[in-house]
Amino acid sequence: MASVVEAVRRLVNAWRSRPAADWLVTAIVLGGHGLVVALTGRGDVFGAPGREQRIEIYTTGATVVALVGSFVTAAIAQYASATGRRMRVLRTAPQLASQFRRNWVSVLSATLLISAVCLLAIALDTNEKDPRGVHWVVEGALLLAAVRAYRLLWLFNSVIQATDRDLADSPS
Repeated sequence: MASVVEAVRRLVNAWRSRPAADWLVTAIVLGGHGLVVALTGRGDVFGAPGREQRIEIYTTGATVVALVGSFVTAAIAQYASATGRRMRVLRTAPQLASQFRRNWVSVLSATLLISAVCLLAIALDTNEKDPRGVHWVVEGALLLAAVRAYRLLWLFNSVIQATDRDLADSPS
């Protein structure tokens, strides 16, 4: 059991250090879902509703992701302004600092991309049945959003923990 836990821990740590892996996770989940829909003819979550409801999904997706983008910028500001020994290590240790920067940039760039995809889908999804499959692109974008949301939570948590530990170390 301990070896399984350690293997999962190593896998999660490897994933955290490689933001590009989010694209692979997204492709696997989207491909799996597409295969299920193709084989069974059921479960096309965004394809089943009519055009008006899909447009609402696209609009809501763009809005939520844009709001998350504002949280990302707030988190980056917190990261940049935090002081203390641990925060200095997070920002200056060669491997750790570059890993954090890649993660912040990946989350922020994903919010811009996902919002753009959702807004573009509004213009491209013009038929009741969506014969061009625009809803699949949006589904992929929203899956990427979910994966990047976990990455954002990890980043927030890491910064908060380091800041709290630095604060606990400082004299009152």
